[in-house]
Amino acid sequence: MDGWPFAAEGRTVGEAVAELIDSLREYADEWDSHYRHAANHAENWVLVQLVKFSTDDQLNEWLELGGE
Repeated sequence: MDGWPFAAEGRTVGEAVAELIDSLREYADEWDSHYRHAANHAENWVLVQLVKFSTDDQLNEWLELGGE
């Protein structure tokens, strides 16, 4: 995810995407209490909402399409 503070690794693309989804879920869970008032994170509100209201399958599809 170019331009975002997230990275993931895996032996396969599927494993890397699954790890990235876990990282995004953790970030979204912590965003309200830790990040939303930080200048470099405040604009990530839309991403946080996308993560919070999407299933893992929906996020997987979105990430494999390049976040379009």
